[in-house]
Amino acid sequence: MNNKLIISIALSSFVAGSALAQETSAPIPVISETVLMYQPDFFASSNPATAQDMVSRIPGFNISNGDDVRGFAGAGGNVLINGARPASKSDSVSSVLGRTVASRVSHIELIRGATPGIDMQGHSVVVNVVLKEDVSRQHTVVAQGYFFDGGPTLPGGRYEFNANNNGRTTSLMLARVVAMNDSTGHGTLIRTDADGNTLLQETINNRFDGDGWSGRASWSAPLRIGKLELTSGFTDYVYEEWVAYDSATAARRYNTTNDVRNADFAARLENQLNERMSLETRLIHNLERTDLINLASLSNAEQLFVSDTENQESILRSVMRWSVTDNLNIESSAEVAYNVLDTQQRFTNNGNMIDLPLSTTKVSELRTELSSIASWTVNDTLKIEAGTRLERSTIKQTGGAGAERSFFYPKPRVAATWDMSETEQLRVRLERELGQLDFSDFAASSSLTDDQYFGGNLDLRPQQRWVAEAVYEKRFSERAVLGLTLRHDEISDVIDQIPLPAGLTATGNIGDGTLDRAAVNLRLPFDSLGLTGARLTLSAQFDRTRVTDPTSERVRSISNQRPFRGRVSFEQDLQQLGMSWGVNYNPYFRDTTYNPDQRRVRELRNNVQLFTEKTFSNGVVVRAEYTHWDDFRAIRETWSDRTTQSLAFLEQQRMDPREFVQLRVRKTFG
Repeated sequence: MNNKLIISIALSSFVAGSALAQETSAPIPVISETVLMYQPDFFASSNPATAQDMVSRIPGFNISNGDDVRGFAGAGGNVLINGARPASKSDSVSSVLGRTVASRVSHIELIRGATPGIDMQGHSVVVNVVLKEDVSRQHTVVAQGYFFDGGPTLPGGRYEFNANNNGRTTSLMLARVVAMNDSTGHGTLIRTDADGNTLLQETINNRFDGDGWSGRASWSAPLRIGKLELTSGFTDYVYEEWVAYDSATAARRYNTTNDVRNADFAARLENQLNERMSLETRLIHNLERTDLINLASLSNAEQLFVSDTENQESILRSVMRWSVTDNLNIESSAEVAYNVLDTQQRFTNNGNMIDLPLSTTKVSELRTELSSIASWTVNDTLKIEAGTRLERSTIKQTGGAGAERSFFYPKPRVAATWDMSETEQLRVRLERELGQLDFSDFAASSSLTDDQYFGGNLDLRPQQRWVAEAVYEKRFSERAVLGLTLRHDEISDVIDQIPLPAGLTATGNIGDGTLDRAAVNLRLPFDSLGLTGARLTLSAQFDRTRVTDPTSERVRSISNQRPFRGRVSFEQDLQQLGMSWGVNYNPYFRDTTYNPDQRRVRELRNNVQLFTEKTFSNGVVVRAEYTHWDDFRAIRETWSDRTTQSLAFLEQQRMDPREFVQLRVRKTFG
């Protein structure tokens, strides 16, 4: 941990302690032992334009869009709309909240622990945004742009239409989207041998461009058989990036073009069978096509890697919720998912075709899951949730090689929520989680800038883990909350990098590992210190992972796991001026990727975001954000021998990312 991080946490803790000592006013808005309700008045001082603006200001809660994984049960975020998750897994909760105007929100419920009738989907805390059932119609126009120091300038915007007629809703959205990389810029690369002698010194110039279109249409209405919700959307964008390495004697050029097109359709039917039973059924279909071109122009060679990938996913899921008694609820579900990934790739060096294992392959998976979870309210202070999920999947692979494998995994779960007092809560859980496979790991790939070529892996298995977690929450008032988390994972079949013959590498399973986590989250208002409308948010997460390296047989951390994540935010709402402003500070993050041939460390330092937002009397909302990175560092150690891992050369890269400004103007017409 660096000195700046220690100082920032120490100062924040000191100020927080001083404010906590005085924070005793404003009662907590309790609905029940586990549900807190926030009315629109709670957010009035910030003049929110959307439901997302409101949810982001709930103390002790951070929006999660879930994981981009196969299936639906494991992909959900932690936000519900009228008690249900969005119909399509492609339509993230952030997107739905961003399209929902604040005036439509009746109230917001913060649900902590298992609650009857609420689809928690494995989260210990969720937010339920309850919308008004009135007659309304809104048109929203948003114009925005990203302005990078030295280019590019990326204009964008969108049009939204929302109509509600006592529960019958229609919404349309068409947007000009941008595809961006906020860590490009100028820098240097120095390569030295094992004795410290300079082998190469280059300057780096990295630039990018990207834009496209997206759209979505949604409709929902109450029917005689229940409530039906339909949604469909598309995205089509192109992202291009150019990297130039120049030395006194040579030059290297890398060009990347990524063309992505996807579309989805989803339907959700909700039936209230009787007073105590309800049935929810979902149908989802996603289709995505990605065309990738990587071109490397070197002093002595021209390398080309081309990949054409088509990915399809179809899901049918039903959930039965049964309120057996006022204190006992059972939720049972059945899900069937079918996934297909069809990949065709080729790699040439000076026009000569180079063979890569599994460069052409088709992977399909048929997965079924049965689940039953019971929630029991023992008394006014204790709730217990217990149950299991049973997953079976069959994966078939054809193309460059053929294989078929089947898996069966039980995933038991037990969780408890204990209200220790009116302001203190303890949440614990013990659960077996199953990681989701990335089908792209079954096929070959490349990283031309790092001289790495990856083969596919026919024998990849899902990563499993037993999770033991405890969360302590203390609410000092309506706006002040402290959360502490301790977690331990026992991991089986850790997914990392494995060696292949002919100097290749693949993603594979490397054995058993562990994760230990400690985290703290603090939200604190500063009204008691004389700063009306101001608040401090402090979050810090410390992770320690351990696994045995398959090549060196030494114990190390798991690849791409950050040992620290931290953020300090200060925000203030100036209600009389119709303004808000704030600063977000991320001291640094660091992650390490282990490879049989090299070790790569990435580090970003001192990320600062300043923002201000103004709401004018005519309803126009203008927001400006400024983003600054101190620097971006990458260290690559390349081995001369896989077994001994003796150093062949050390490469140190340092980039100064471009600063950029984002401007956004939003207007909603009634």
